[in-house]
Amino acid sequence: MAQITQKPAAAPAAEREPSDMEVLHPERFVELGGVKVMVREYGNVEWLRLLPVAEPMVAAIAEMLVGPNEPTYEVVLHAIATHTDGLLPLILQAVDRDMDWLESLASNEVENLLMAWWGVNFHFFVQRARNRQAVERASAVMKERIVAQSVQTVASAGVRSTPLSSPMATSAATSAPTPSDS
Repeated sequence: MAQITQKPAAAPAAEREPSDMEVLHPERFVELGGVKVMVREYGNVEWLRLLPVAEPMVAAIAEMLVGPNEPTYEVVLHAIATHTDGLLPLILQAVDRDMDWLESLASNEVENLLMAWWGVNFHFFVQRARNRQAVERASAVMKERIVAQSVQTVASAGVRSTPLSSPMATSAATSAPTPSDS
């Protein structure tokens, strides 16, 4: 006899690993201004070209990552708001739209677009910030090694490789004449 079993409920998106399809094609669709809009991930070469524009945001994320806690949505939103002028062209490029279109959206739609864009492309910013931190740590370690080697070299510069001979036990003034002196 067959038994009916309940299928376990899917874990919320925040608690589960992304599917292979989400990794391979991370674009998202959002309804904005009555139109379904695709928010796409930047390509690798495209991202390289966008780095100069993205730099202020990357620097802000690198500062956030120094702290002991993961940045909250509000902290990231504040960083995005601080760098809005530089980020708007990046957001528009990810949706293949123009500024007039963006300005026609309601404020909640702009925030939905922002969240979708960040969800698709955040890894470019975060990975760049993490790479920057890794390079800075490696540079600091190398600098410490160089300083330590320099200190060791300076300290050993005045040390002789062999000790001096022991001093003479007698002096000419206090010693008795030798037989050949006669």
